[in-house]
Amino acid sequence: MDVQNKKCADPILEKLGLGRFYHGDKPLVWIADSPKLNKLHENVAPYNAEECDLSRYFVKEGEFGPYASLLYDKTFKKTFSPDTHRGKRNLLNLLNDMLEGQIPQKIMDVASLQPELNDSGSKVSKSSILDLHCRDERDNLIEIEVQIQRETNFLKRLVFYSSQMIVQQGEPGPDWDYDVKPVYVISFARFRVFDDNRPLHRAGILDYVTAERLIDSANFTIIELPKVTRMIRKSDSEVAKWLFIFRYLDRLKELPPALKTEKFEGLLPFAELARFNKKELKRYRYIMHLKWDRYAQQLAFVEDNPDFVKQIEDKAVEKALNLVERMQKKGASMAKIRASLGLSNNSR
Repeated sequence: MDVQNKKCADPILEKLGLGRFYHGDKPLVWIADSPKLNKLHENVAPYNAEECDLSRYFVKEGEFGPYASLLYDKTFKKTFSPDTHRGKRNLLNLLNDMLEGQIPQKIMDVASLQPELNDSGSKVSKSSILDLHCRDERDNLIEIEVQIQRETNFLKRLVFYSSQMIVQQGEPGPDWDYDVKPVYVISFARFRVFDDNRPLHRAGILDYVTAERLIDSANFTIIELPKVTRMIRKSDSEVAKWLFIFRYLDRLKELPPALKTEKFEGLLPFAELARFNKKELKRYRYIMHLKWDRYAQQLAFVEDNPDFVKQIEDKAVEKALNLVERMQKKGASMAKIRASLGLSNNSR
């Protein structure tokens, strides 16, 4: 990545609000997948026709498969609980595969941390799923957070949460030497973050000119699930297989051949809807329907009013969408809804 000027106008930096962040004459940048970090890249051969067609493994549209989504809070926490033998095994598999090439040594042990507080002292706005204390092969300690993120200020949230994890390592008194452990944030997004077709972005603090890692204090792995295609084969990387199962498990009748290994089959008992009691199953189906209904409403509003959405901030968009949802439930006409939002019926 070349530096064209000293304003450091990198799109990722701009989104993070760090467009003018310098260190001496060399600006720092959160770079996603530097070409020099070869371990983070893989050569993917094209799929043949048979590999592309996995339709027989998927349920029909509108039907529930036998498995719950791994993105469902209850399923995720059971599947990857560090407090059970199988859960810890699943979690170690996930972390070592997703962070391969980012962490210098394999993670050997993992334990839960206490829930973090945000800067107001509240846990309400925390979207984290797991906060983890890990130890690698050389007995080094690292902190990892796995989360399923909301869209508003997505990248800034990553910076905020990683900063919390760093600050909380501080110790009172003059003797602390700021020797903080590396922090890794793995974030699953149900929406597109970057304008490309790559579902996985890895980022860290690198030298903008040499693309060499400057410090390992803050590291990010961002998974954009909408970009994950309905194709997977045995020769694909373990990371690709994880992305596929996170994206599509609740749509599968059974695992395709590429995922029929002990690693991925070990996830299924925790996700089987047959193991949910009546109350749990009702809640799960309600939440999944609610998410899709709300998504459809939001999508329709954004598509119908692109100019309006561009003019207002994220918080205002969220507030407007809540208003749309409430008025639709009351049976209000679109003309009345548009009037409530200050939109003319002629604007599109």
